Amino acid sequence: MDTKTLNEKPWPLISVVVLNWNGAKDTLACLDSLAALTYPNFDVIMVDNGSTDDSLARLRPYAAPYPLTLLETGRNLGYAGGNNVGTKHALEHGADFVLVLNNDTTVAPDLLDRLLESAQRHPDAGAFSARIMYFDEPEKVWFDGARWSPSNLQLEWPGQGEEESSLGTADHDTDYACGAALFFRSEVARQIGLLDESFFLVWEEVDWGFRVRNAGWRNLVAPAAKVWHKIGVSFGSESSPLRTYFSIRNELLWFSRHAPLSARLRLWLKNLRRLTPKFSIGRGRSPWISRLLWAVQDYFRAWLGRGNRLEYLAARRAILDYVHRRFGDCPDEVRAWSKAWAARQHHG
Repeated sequence: MDTKTLNEKPWPLISVVVLNWNGAKDTLACLDSLAALTYPNFDVIMVDNGSTDDSLARLRPYAAPYPLTLLETGRNLGYAGGNNVGTKHALEHGADFVLVLNNDTTVAPDLLDRLLESAQRHPDAGAFSARIMYFDEPEKVWFDGARWSPSNLQLEWPGQGEEESSLGTADHDTDYACGAALFFRSEVARQIGLLDESFFLVWEEVDWGFRVRNAGWRNLVAPAAKVWHKIGVSFGSESSPLRTYFSIRNELLWFSRHAPLSARLRLWLKNLRRLTPKFSIGRGRSPWISRLLWAVQDYFRAWLGRGNRLEYLAARRAILDYVHRRFGDCPDEVRAWSKAWAARQHHG
């Protein structure tokens, strides 16, 4: 890398924030991969987000070959809150750039070099995403940029699932930089603030990316910067009730801030349909009248927010919590539903 870099500093300080919550095995693998980074001026801020397993016992004695700070929140502040603790520390201690990095990732040795080079090429860009690959399929792309489609009422991710060899190598615009490897100028965070902790988990980096754009900066993907990501670790699965809850509630919150009225109305029609449970009489060997009575009971239990339709219950609770302006962490019952759902998946 050319040592003539930004603000006349030969090697701007980059702080890497890694958030751990009950995931020491993944976090230690991530920290080990950071040891191979070739960039000469970085430190790592490891934030433990109120882990309840043996994470702290395993992380405290970790011997890093780079400057390492361990911060303990004492409770689960979510993705937004936990990473904000690390980012605030970085800003207070003179970081020129911050990389928020998921603990379930490993990185290419030249990751920071490539991200900083992109920042030098594009002084009008405030936030950058690495090209993020599937950990289990290291040549396949998981994130190469995103765009919001007003017509489809959803985010789209061009390039997702493609072999990297089929994609271009030039830096390109994205509506937001992915939170799994979110690199940004410190001045941007000072200008627009940090992640909104109302989201707690998911949609927060989308909200932040749109705030970056609204402040006059670009969001870019730097394809030369590579990260490999284990997908869905925070939720146990991308389709769990926990994911359903946060995705639906936070989508409504994001739309209320960034989408036009017509899109918000269409989203509400979609969610009103979600509130209505489906009525069906299952097949089986039991007499038809018994199955009918069970179906009626199951239907009305769902209407009351009870029963075994865990994904429906999570969606229902998400919508009602948005209406009542309940943000931050999810209710305890949503985590209980997610555990019950995971047990079902395990037992087939």
